Amino acid sequence: MGIVLAIYYGNDSSESGQSQAKSGDVQASTSVSEAARQPNLKVARIAAYIKEGIDGKEQTDEGQEALTDLRGPHLDITFENRAPGPSLITKATLRVREAGVLPGCHQIGGELAISMNYDFPLPDRLPKTPYEQSKDISFTIEDNKLDRLTLTMGPENHGWENPWYGVVDIVFEHDGTKTTVGPIAVVDTGGDAEFYPDGDTWVIENIDIPTCLDENAALVDRLMSIPDVTVSKELKTLREKLTSMGH
Repeated sequence: MGIVLAIYYGNDSSESGQSQAKSGDVQASTSVSEAARQPNLKVARIAAYIKEGIDGKEQTDEGQEALTDLRGPHLDITFENRAPGPSLITKATLRVREAGVLPGCHQIGGELAISMNYDFPLPDRLPKTPYEQSKDISFTIEDNKLDRLTLTMGPENHGWENPWYGVVDIVFEHDGTKTTVGPIAVVDTGGDAEFYPDGDTWVIENIDIPTCLDENAALVDRLMSIPDVTVSKELKTLREKLTSMGH
């Protein structure tokens, strides 16, 4: 009888073990299946450039006048979701590593007050760095698809001043995790009618302070040498312009 019981429980234990093993296999398979359905968001491309499309206001003697299609820095990120499940980006945080203005090459007189509606408007006075600013967003990248997200940034108020530059990272919150994009080095148009980006080149005229060109060249070289940096189109064309001028 003892042997029979031993065999009985042995068989029962074996069947139970097989059942547990099958259950474990099902759970593992389910976990793999669930994992396969989870978003797998990757950054496929990063670009930065100045483009129209920003609204704003100009302060005049009669009051404020609405403006459209103002030019300013755009951060253009292409995401790729490599899994069969949609990915939802819920927040973007701009982290400014460094900010300043390009060295001026002549005296600038007067101011023209224009406020611009950037996604990330920076304070009138450039902030002490590091500086952070967050924005709630809702951007979905469908499963196994590519999609682009563009954000704008820059000083909230522009005047007759030298172009502003910055080095930034963007932290995107999505699907219970975070993805950091950067560093990205950008420059804006500024308000100097004799020193500004113009298409694929720069206008640099009426130089009163020649040493400023060497200072600009050194600054751009330093920004472009930051490890893994994405350099905006306008910083690259500024370097080309300065090279053509012997700096």
